[in-house]
Amino acid sequence: MPGACQAEWIDDRIQAFIRRGYAITIVSASCCIQHQDRQITHIRIPALSPHAAAYEYDESKRRNLDTKKGITYSYIQFMSMLDRLLGKIHLQSGEGRWSWFISSLWISLIKIRVKEFDFIYTSGGPAGAHLTGIVLSKLFRKKLLCEFQDPLSGSDIGRNNFSKFGLAIFEKLIIWNADFTIYCTKNAMVDAQTRYPSIAERISFVYPGSIAVEQYLQHANIQTLEKVLNEKINITYLGSLYLTRNLDALMEAFHELAKEGNPVTNIEVNIYGNMNADIRERILHFKYPGIFIIHGLISREEAMQRALMADVLLLVQNIDDRSINTIPFKTYDYLHTGKRILALTYRNDEIDNMLTTHGHWVCQADDINGIKDILVHLNANLADITHPVVISRYTPDYAVNSMLALL
Repeated sequence: MPGACQAEWIDDRIQAFIRRGYAITIVSASCCIQHQDRQITHIRIPALSPHAAAYEYDESKRRNLDTKKGITYSYIQFMSMLDRLLGKIHLQSGEGRWSWFISSLWISLIKIRVKEFDFIYTSGGPAGAHLTGIVLSKLFRKKLLCEFQDPLSGSDIGRNNFSKFGLAIFEKLIIWNADFTIYCTKNAMVDAQTRYPSIAERISFVYPGSIAVEQYLQHANIQTLEKVLNEKINITYLGSLYLTRNLDALMEAFHELAKEGNPVTNIEVNIYGNMNADIRERILHFKYPGIFIIHGLISREEAMQRALMADVLLLVQNIDDRSINTIPFKTYDYLHTGKRILALTYRNDEIDNMLTTHGHWVCQADDINGIKDILVHLNANLADITHPVVISRYTPDYAVNSMLALL
């Protein structure tokens, strides 16, 4: 799915497996681009519930995917209309995508010769994907690697108490049945090992890593754009904004500097990606126009180009406890650009250490005064923008080597 970090993450990982001689079969939702690589068999299947199928229909339209034909598209279009009808009579089919487990399981049993594979690797996306992996691994006695791109349990995870309870139970089911469970941060791994000490040796972590920007653009046959000379410092944000992952603290820092008679006028913040409507409204009505510029959703190729044209890259975490055990995937893209990163993190020593040891600026996402200090420093010390940073060693090949070592 263009612009979805989970999809970019998996695409990079798949190519790393192929470089090691593996043949790949993917089962995904219907709202994904069909892989054209002949070494990849890609089966797309929609979810069964009206709400989940409606989500796939909306994503297919919004991202202009190549699914506007055939039985599958007609099905998700019909289910989308049914979901709206059920909503009007207050009979919604639920918010989750659990029904994709049924779709993915039967298509795997019918169309895939599972017994021929070395192992099964599940990643989310929908947590129900792991349940499919568990059933297939038991039926065909295959090794199973389950990767949590985000933890399923913990503070601020789950839409409500019932959701929290259900996700915690499901996490336990996965960890007990997978040969290895992979978290994407060391903090998340340690938390899980504390909860399940008797099987701690089957719980690990692997940083996903990212492909080098120039290598990615070369592979995609895209020319690197020359940086446009600009009187203003170009701070670029790539990614989604929602709930507590927003730019409120940064806007407040600009606002307070202006009130104190020390306005930072030579900085502009360019924003690429999805954002919730309320966040968009706050940015559009910011008192000082010209500082924040919204560009909307762009492809990963364009995002890579924009990253190379930026002076500083902005990274923002949620201001809630989810951030303690997570690292935004865009971090790994950023670390390969050679650009300075301004990271607004939240109570996460792991990402703070990762970024500071690579030579980047780190500030707590709710620390207005800290953000102000960085903006003032940046405004007064333009040469710091070009200060050399350490290029990341975290790549998809590094991740795949770690996964294969576990197996």
